Amino acid sequence: MYNTIRLFELKFISATHHTEVIDDLLDYQNNPNYDSKLPFVITVNADQLVKLEHLPDLKSKLSQAMFIFPDGHPIIWCSKLARKPLQARLTGSDLFPLLWQKAKENQQKILVIVSHAELGVKLQADYANIIYYTPPLFEVDSTEFAKVSQDITNIIIDFQPQFVIIGLGFPKQEWLGLSIHENLKNQASPLFLFLGASAEFYVGMKKRAPIFWQKIGMEWLHRLSQEPKRLWKRYILGIIPLLILFIKELRK
Repeated sequence: MYNTIRLFELKFISATHHTEVIDDLLDYQNNPNYDSKLPFVITVNADQLVKLEHLPDLKSKLSQAMFIFPDGHPIIWCSKLARKPLQARLTGSDLFPLLWQKAKENQQKILVIVSHAELGVKLQADYANIIYYTPPLFEVDSTEFAKVSQDITNIIIDFQPQFVIIGLGFPKQEWLGLSIHENLKNQASPLFLFLGASAEFYVGMKKRAPIFWQKIGMEWLHRLSQEPKRLWKRYILGIIPLLILFIKELRK
């Protein structure tokens, strides 16, 4: 059984494993908070926590997500120091294969929004009951953004997927999901899952750190070694604002 713990103005799920939550994800429409919460699954890591401090509007909206997972050892460590301990780190990369397998068993439809077609082809080869969509390059709040949002909305209306998995990187994928959900208005909404590079890990296009590195909280170092040019600012320069954020939380 899991519960939620409020940290950084977000209600994180506290569970020992995703399996404690997966049935509620699959049955999200019967969740008691269905009418008051966004049908969103977000997996928040330390880098996103820092960025959300500079995106208060986005943070306010995402705080209404139905399922918020702590995807980062620093969040777990801070929760223990704050005497509001979260039971375990719950990553999007571990959630993806679990949900994917359950959907396959139940023959549930999935729409996957991916950054390149090769990934979509690999996912469709693994499970035929999906549609993938590769959007053109766009910036948030641009004309192209509105077009992409409407195109995906139309696909959802036609295909009627139970799940929409968006892997375009933070915060673009979250803004896009909010826009699509708004387009759907009073229609029955699928469950939106914002899972970043999780699909790429699943099909083997990217490699996760060895299990030992994951358990000791050093997966970030492995990722940095894999993509140093893209990730060095996140993991090196992001330490100071993260510590400041943690100190503010502990003072509360």
